[in-house]
Amino acid sequence: PNTITEYGYLSTSAMLKGIVKTIVNESPLLARLPFREIDGNSLLYNLESTEAGASFYSTGDTWAESTSVWAQRSAALTILGGDADVDAFAKQTRSNEQDVAAAIIELKAKAVADKFEKTAIRGYTSDTYSAKEFKGLMHLLAECESSTATDWDAPNNSQVIAANATSAVLTIAMLDELRDAIKPKPDLFLMSRRMRRWLQGLARAAGNNLEYVADPRRLGHLITMFGEQEVLISDWIPDNIQDGAASIVTTRSWTQSTTRASGYDNSVIFCFRFDDNDAVAGLTNGWVQTEDIGKLETKDADRTRIKFYCGMANFGKVGLAGLIDVLDVAL
Repeated sequence: PNTITEYGYLSTSAMLKGIVKTIVNESPLLARLPFREIDGNSLLYNLESTEAGASFYSTGDTWAESTSVWAQRSAALTILGGDADVDAFAKQTRSNEQDVAAAIIELKAKAVADKFEKTAIRGYTSDTYSAKEFKGLMHLLAECESSTATDWDAPNNSQVIAANATSAVLTIAMLDELRDAIKPKPDLFLMSRRMRRWLQGLARAAGNNLEYVADPRRLGHLITMFGEQEVLISDWIPDNIQDGAASIVTTRSWTQSTTRASGYDNSVIFCFRFDDNDAVAGLTNGWVQTEDIGKLETKDADRTRIKFYCGMANFGKVGLAGLIDVLDVAL
């Protein structure tokens, strides 16, 4: 499967190449996410919920049939985008100093990248979720239990690891348990800056700092490694999630704007693989596109539209896991 980075290399449009480059630089998660191109505007797929079994038999035994159990999930493409208006006067009088049109379109591309990453984490979650959004990791984690689940239910969802019934401080052992929930092994951990700082402190206290290697996708950038897995941070990973109740968190009741305080000071750490067959992947029809809308009637400006028909899916139950009810320092 292609990533958006590879798609950018294939594009023959200089504008699209510039937009894709901006998006990749602004959203490290989007830069790594493989995409499955689909026809239409939605996809029904099967998630393996129970593996097939096997047994030993003696001669003459009756053989028992045992096949995998599959559960259907759905993913819909959503329309993400925005219009960039370039004022004709500014373009004519200031382009000797800078390419005004390019600068404005770049800012819009950054906004698209920012919105994608936010939705890739929080989409279809919280008390203010929108059906216009695609399903983000917070919701896909709940769906590892069932197609109707909207909570993180550690007692009934094998892919939800609870640090505590209510809340507990992150330890290295918790990350090890989270990593083991992914089969055969994960590609990365995704966490907030706060949790990454705490992890760095844990590593230093153990006398073994995190490792840093060159990022082949972005010249001059480093990748943080915890063991074999990359540690990726996102500013959209929340640190104000409510305490769990018996290792259960109802994500649909989480309020994004809640001030971080006692009882609302938890985070979530994701661990997953990238794969468009049996793990986490993006969905698209047509990739990132631009339209030259042209001159506007109501103002002296030219409009360029950037749009992305996109979504996300988790094609394998053991391709995604999350550590919940976890924090750095209890408030």
